Amino acid sequence: MLNLRKRSVPKLIETICPRCDGNGFIKIPPVVATVGDSWGEMDCPMCEEIITHMGMKVSTHNGYVMLPIEHTRKNIEGGRESKIKWSGETLPEVGK
Repeated sequence: MLNLRKRSVPKLIETICPRCDGNGFIKIPPVVATVGDSWGEMDCPMCEEIITHMGMKVSTHNGYVMLPIEHTRKNIEGGRESKIKWSGETLPEVGK
């Protein structure tokens, strides 16, 4: 008989995207964009979500990602953000 343990699945929570700060786009330097061009903008690949709308696949950049609650903290505005994106507003509150 197999002895299977239940794994604890971490609770995921909607969190502000740490890469684009919830804007849905990131700025790229001129070296990567094109030669002679100023700073360019690119859709954020981290918060991209592909949904089905009217039978077609649509890509949206919603500005949030799903992270385990242990890796997030509440920010001063009441939203959630990643611990690695700590901005110094308040002390990090992990999992609250």
